[in-house]
Amino acid sequence: MNRKGRSPRSSDSSEEIRGDISKGLFHSFYLIHGQEEFGRTAFVDWLLSQVVPDQTRDFNLDTFRASNFDPLDFLHIYQSYPMMAERRVLVLTECDNLSLDQCKVIESVVDRSIDTSCVVLIGSKVDMRRRLFQQIGKRGKVAEFKPPYDRQVADWLKRQVRNMGLKIEPRAVDLLRMYIGNNPRELVGELEKIVTYLGSRETPISPAAVEAVTAASRQVNVFELADAVGARKSRAALSMLNRYLDQGEDSNRALSMIVRHFSLLLRIKVQIEKGVSKEDIAKLVGISPFFAGNYIDQARRYNLGYLWRCMGLLRRADWQLRSMSRRQERGIMDQLMIHLCGM
Repeated sequence: MNRKGRSPRSSDSSEEIRGDISKGLFHSFYLIHGQEEFGRTAFVDWLLSQVVPDQTRDFNLDTFRASNFDPLDFLHIYQSYPMMAERRVLVLTECDNLSLDQCKVIESVVDRSIDTSCVVLIGSKVDMRRRLFQQIGKRGKVAEFKPPYDRQVADWLKRQVRNMGLKIEPRAVDLLRMYIGNNPRELVGELEKIVTYLGSRETPISPAAVEAVTAASRQVNVFELADAVGARKSRAALSMLNRYLDQGEDSNRALSMIVRHFSLLLRIKVQIEKGVSKEDIAKLVGISPFFAGNYIDQARRYNLGYLWRCMGLLRRADWQLRSMSRRQERGIMDQLMIHLCGM
């Protein structure tokens, strides 16, 4: 059941775990961690559906939290035989908050594992230097879920589409990246909306479907907003920003959208000044060649000093939104537009 003697690793691929289970290979210990909550939660749900059948789950699945962890109760259940199933499953959430004494209890279990019990540890910020997690890295399987970087969104989206049993056209992937960004929960939510619009999970998601569903709900285009800011058109920028906020989006998401866009423009401008080609710029900054032209055209209009000053103002606005009350949010964003346009 365990593969002993394997060198410790910081993380196994979740796809590797799926592959093992599809071959009937189960492990005594799983550590599922990382700050990408949506993917982590979805994977844990899938993993539990595989290791403990629904019909016997009431008898063989027990959940513990680090905040009220009872070592004796955990050991008693771990050592109990499963009922009408191959294994008993113990899930421990918030494992990154375990004390050293609590870790030692679980370490003793890992050292003397039994084939009829499976332990699944779940956490957000797990320190893989701790002995317990290193043990699981050696004797079990580890999967880490990180929020995808901009250049990773396309591959992440394709995997998610495949896991959902859907199909998507390459340009539709590019459009979703542009409109939604790198938020996994929002990307999946948008996929579900598009499937509902199409009326069938068999129909491939096309660029036209993304435009009809996603673009229609995001009437303010970040390119237009950035154009208004770069052209010092404060009235137009304020109007676009407020239309965006009036659509129900919050200020933090609006700021995130603007920061992402100007960060890309800054990175592209640096490459332009180095004389890098359009095709290579697209690869270096992780954007689709389909959209690279728009970004490059816009970056050419601004100088590096202006873009760096923009980033400074955006960082200050981010700090203000985090430290002040929600009633002040729109005012902070309005002032940001005025300052960006007034430089």
